[in-house]
Amino acid sequence: MKRIITISLIIIVIVGACTATLLLNKKKIEEKSKMDGNLKSIPVFVTKIAKSRISGDFTTNGSFSAIHELTLASEGQGKVVSLLFNTGDFVKQGQVLAKLDDEVLRSQLSLAQVALEKAKTDLRKYEGLLKNDAISSQQVEDARLFVTKSEADVVTLKKQLDNTTIKAPIQGTIVRKMIETGSLLMPGSPVAEIVDISCLKFIANVAESEAVRIKGNQKINLSSSLFPGINYPGTVVSVGVKADESRRFPIEIEVVNDARHPLKAGMFGTAAFSSGMERECLTIPRHTIIGSVKDPQVYIVEGNRAFLRAIRIGSADDKQVEVLDGLKEGELIVTSGQINLDNNTIITIVNAK
Repeated sequence: MKRIITISLIIIVIVGACTATLLLNKKKIEEKSKMDGNLKSIPVFVTKIAKSRISGDFTTNGSFSAIHELTLASEGQGKVVSLLFNTGDFVKQGQVLAKLDDEVLRSQLSLAQVALEKAKTDLRKYEGLLKNDAISSQQVEDARLFVTKSEADVVTLKKQLDNTTIKAPIQGTIVRKMIETGSLLMPGSPVAEIVDISCLKFIANVAESEAVRIKGNQKINLSSSLFPGINYPGTVVSVGVKADESRRFPIEIEVVNDARHPLKAGMFGTAAFSSGMERECLTIPRHTIIGSVKDPQVYIVEGNRAFLRAIRIGSADDKQVEVLDGLKEGELIVTSGQINLDNNTIITIVNAK
């Protein structure tokens, strides 16, 4: 009995201690909330927006893709009797990759050629009889039509026979093999994927202020972080005439691959454009931007409040960004403390204007 009473007293003490602790924590939380509520403004650092001269040189990032990439499909029909390639092989244009069973087609072609020779012989005989009025002109015309049909049959069968030999339409590397010896192919059946990276296409998107300074056939140096110090000379082959949703224009640069430092399709790279001229424009520190490059925003200061504003940007480097629209010279922009802000937040400017 005494043991039960003792255990009950211990439980009561523990429950009381827990209750007291919870009440104390609640009091501290309420006091902290009151203190937080007394913070009427958020301290921030600001700077005045101004124009500055920036270099006309700029870089843009993009990715490399193969100059030629295709899925080879069979034009013929039949069973694969000989397979002459494997994944990873480099093949030349016109190289035989596979052969289909052509025994039936060869027999049909032989018969068609015999039929053609007979049709030509018959036509010559009919033309001779026509001269002697021993046959009607309609019969001669029918013989001519039969010769034409026989010739078409021979051409068709020769083409079908040619299609039983599958050749590489381009040079490149086999990245995927889709058939095996014994596979039954129909016209259009996929055979292999071939990728040619002897030349590459560099695809990137640039701002409108950069796009107007890029010209077709312009010579460009490209680089890759995988091979520091190695430049790949390229030529601009296309500058987009329509912007995407982020108001950036696609460009395409063709570059010859370096056999000593080969790039692969899908790798990232950087293109360096040089104009040798400076220009004046509105700029802001890069770290002031909130959000992505597609939808950039900044906090501007009006009175004692900070407001979130969407802007449009152009060229950019590691430190500053060109502003094309959304800001005016002389406006104040938040440079530090924006992580604590919401739209229309009361602020206190820490540094001098």
